[in-house]
Amino acid sequence: MNIVIKDSFEDMSRMAAEEFLKIAASISHPLVCLPSGNTPIHFCRFLVDHFENIGAKPDWDFIGLDEWVGVPASVKGSCRYFFDEHLFGPLGIPEERISFFNGMATDLREEQRKAEAVIADHGGLDIVVLGIGANGHLGFNEPGSDVSLKTQVIDLEPVTLKSGESYFSGPRDMPTQGITLGLATLLSAKHLLVIANGAHKTTIVEKMVNGPKTNMLPASLLQDHKACTLYLDDAASGNLR
Repeated sequence: MNIVIKDSFEDMSRMAAEEFLKIAASISHPLVCLPSGNTPIHFCRFLVDHFENIGAKPDWDFIGLDEWVGVPASVKGSCRYFFDEHLFGPLGIPEERISFFNGMATDLREEQRKAEAVIADHGGLDIVVLGIGANGHLGFNEPGSDVSLKTQVIDLEPVTLKSGESYFSGPRDMPTQGITLGLATLLSAKHLLVIANGAHKTTIVEKMVNGPKTNMLPASLLQDHKACTLYLDDAASGNLR
């Protein structure tokens, strides 16, 4: 794992976006997977700015990392809504280039099969960008997740639900489950970029980098990935500098 530390959240996001674009340009029609939430806000903006500046659209195929079970894509707070607002909409990405979990599906196992088939058809994930949950989760792979799973539906931990409350507008009953690409899929990605910002991530980042490799802290399993770079702002880096 390589580690890059920049002074600010914005500078860190810019460098991660520049590296992402460099990798993507070297691959014909790459299959990419990005996280939603507060962490990739600047990252997505830099991608949009890049393509608006050159007057082009990316030739990428997108697959969703995760989704809240029981939340429609049209609801602010859903992972799909985030991308429609911050990436797919601004870049005019056609629907046929997007594969995303349907959190409202009655057959979630079929949603898992569809995602696994898309990845298999592409020969695996080319580039994955990940955030790090407060408990060390990747996507919705909570502590204790089976590392052999390609996808999974999982009960979400209280810390994840508490963090998720801020994404939704207005009071609502929080979903209790998520559907996600599994650890086996993420760990087999050809390129991994991990981004984390803020002092509240310092402890979990240190455990991720220096702690034992264990599925009880899924992010720690990235330590030995041969093409993984961790991007941090100064606040999240703690004592790593």
